[in-house]
Amino acid sequence: MNDIKNKIKDYWNERSSTFDLSPGHVIGSKEEREAWVSLFQDKFGKGIQKILDIGAGTGFLSLILAEMGYDVVGVDISEEMLESAKKKAVDRGLELKVEFKLGDAEALPFKSGFFDAIVNRAVLWTLPEPKKALSEWKRVLNPGGKLCFFLHEPHNNGITQRLRRQLGNVLILFIERRNPWHSLYNKKLGVELPFRGGVEPSVITELLEDAGFEQVSAKPMHEISRLKTEKMPLCYRIAHNHNHIQYCYTAVKPEPEGGE
Repeated sequence: MNDIKNKIKDYWNERSSTFDLSPGHVIGSKEEREAWVSLFQDKFGKGIQKILDIGAGTGFLSLILAEMGYDVVGVDISEEMLESAKKKAVDRGLELKVEFKLGDAEALPFKSGFFDAIVNRAVLWTLPEPKKALSEWKRVLNPGGKLCFFLHEPHNNGITQRLRRQLGNVLILFIERRNPWHSLYNKKLGVELPFRGGVEPSVITELLEDAGFEQVSAKPMHEISRLKTEKMPLCYRIAHNHNHIQYCYTAVKPEPEGGE
């Protein structure tokens, strides 16, 4: 593992102890959970069984999908994140429906065509080589397999928003007892991330098409964003002003020509 990946791994290992204290990393309400379930029912329909959750973290998507009855494998670069996810799976009686494994989103430890679907949430922005990642995700999907992931559009970096972020971060420092300025969003960490701070949907859809995916789509997630904001602590509403929209991206790995 190279130096950049070690820095990313170390960051998420350190972040794991406070990760679920941040809004958006856990389900905030019954209504929000129902909205996620409805979304996956709509995106996957029938014929999907084995799902890979890339960048599983503490198990947000993996556990929802396992509760829905899918066979799920969650992969993450952070051992500490995975330990938290495994504990949650045991606590919920899901240890037979979900498996958590250590792995790199840009070099997955699975054979080609192994999964019916891939999901991930806020992962592409954390990766040094997004194009490489998409190629790898396509590799481990079976033909006709579906990709469904979630990513924010760019953050507002105007003067007002920067001031709000600083004030909110001060509150986070005292409430969560962690340093919010020590983040992968901060270039001082020495990790170059092309999509740090969010990315325009047109950029992602073009990347997906260039990677060879078909039926590419980007849809704003207004309802889930609204439900999440309703339960968000004041310090986060101040810091991030959550007006930037999270998008749901979907795509399909093509079937071989001639049906072979």
